Amino acid sequence: MEANTLWTSAIDEITGWVAYLIGNVDELVTALCILMAIDFTLGIMVAWLIKEVVSRKAFKGLLKKLAMILMVVAAVQLDNATNSGDFMRNAMILFLIGMEGISMIENLGHLGIKVPRFLQNAFTQLQNGEEDKSKDGENK
Repeated sequence: MEANTLWTSAIDEITGWVAYLIGNVDELVTALCILMAIDFTLGIMVAWLIKEVVSRKAFKGLLKKLAMILMVVAAVQLDNATNSGDFMRNAMILFLIGMEGISMIENLGHLGIKVPRFLQNAFTQLQNGEEDKSKDGENK
């Protein structure tokens, strides 16, 4: 077996296990991964801007991202144990997307970039798990 084939097989095996553990790779997982990458990149940009790029802080950020993925794995296992479909998994991913969105908005603020209020509200609602609210503050 060639080294190339060995590496390809190993990567395929790892990818298969990750996909199984996170309940498959769908649009929600893809969105979460993209937002995590954007947030991490924005965090590095902010650190560079304020001249505080520290590998220890970057590593801590990566550990937080890993912890988020582990929470998705835990939610998938709860779904499997309770036969609830993908409810807990999807709820966890939406919550994490909300957290990532809020963090991205904070990082944009540090970079001096304004974000529209409706976008801030959308991420806050995802994080809080709230339903849409009407203008007077009551639930629809």
